[in-house]
Amino acid sequence: MSGTLSFEPDWISPPGATILDLLIERQCSVREFANQTHRSAHDIARLLSGIERLTPDWASQLAQTLGASPDFWLRREELYRKDFERICNKSDAETSHSWLDELPVKDMIRFGWVDKGASKPEAVMNTLAFFGVPSVDAWRRQYGKTLEAAAYRTSTAFEIKAGAVAAWIRQGEILAQEIDCAQWNPDALRAALPSLRALSRRADPAEFLPALIDLCASCGVAVVVAPLPEGGRASGATKFINPAKALLLLSFRYLNDNEFWFTVFHEAGHLLLHTGDGLFLEGIETINQKAEAEADEFALLSLFTESGLKELESLPLNQFAIARFAKRAGIAPGLVVGRLQDTKRIPFRHFNYLKAKYAWRE
Repeated sequence: MSGTLSFEPDWISPPGATILDLLIERQCSVREFANQTHRSAHDIARLLSGIERLTPDWASQLAQTLGASPDFWLRREELYRKDFERICNKSDAETSHSWLDELPVKDMIRFGWVDKGASKPEAVMNTLAFFGVPSVDAWRRQYGKTLEAAAYRTSTAFEIKAGAVAAWIRQGEILAQEIDCAQWNPDALRAALPSLRALSRRADPAEFLPALIDLCASCGVAVVVAPLPEGGRASGATKFINPAKALLLLSFRYLNDNEFWFTVFHEAGHLLLHTGDGLFLEGIETINQKAEAEADEFALLSLFTESGLKELESLPLNQFAIARFAKRAGIAPGLVVGRLQDTKRIPFRHFNYLKAKYAWRE
């Protein structure tokens, strides 16, 4: 036999995979590593995912903190990019370019999730790197269930772009790497529910979000808030990133406390009631209506209790009675208004001034 055989795998591994292995081996968290390298936890998460390029400056810092030489890290990056480009070039260019049309690329660039490519092939590579896959086929295999869940609807009133939902969930996975969590502990999450309920009475997200994130992290749940690209229409999602860490992703889609906190408790219900059942999307009609109904009931009982729900059936319909009930129950008045509207005791336009309103900061 003549000639030389070369091994060209159809998978790729970013330098971040090696970095993550070393961090796990040394029991070093992402935040601790960020402090050691004088970088933000977000930069570290992007590097681990292969989105951010490993520059000479990065290589020097990695050599100082993790060992090996700067040349080793730069060579690792070079091989990764070459393999990435080789696999991308194998793919059908027309298919790859049309794939971008399925995704909210403009929003992804505006949100800072991906870098703008100088050409269509570079834009494809940047977007594939964001998703952590080498090809469009690999993307469809990895995100197939996400796409199916987002595409299923019994109503056609609104168009849902499955690619937008997939991008939002991927950003949630990336940001979850920044959050140091204890191991998943369902008992701890159940015990934390009263404290979570009390947080709803804080009107300012700058106050309650850090507390929400820290409290859930102590239970093994990474709470991530990320803007929703156009066409996504999801308000929350849950999935287990690994057996020890869950993701609870929120979009602030409706920008008021009633919708936000009900979504938090609905998603907590999925984590506690449907552990290991895969991805759940809130705000999108899914095939698993039974699980959604169970999560709704869990949220209602956790927020109001059975006696509270009974009391709401005859609660006087004025702002003072609503405020007094909310204070006794230890929840936001907006949640009480939302429940009265859902049960049609009051029209949807009534008492909305009692709901706290939020706004995205660019």
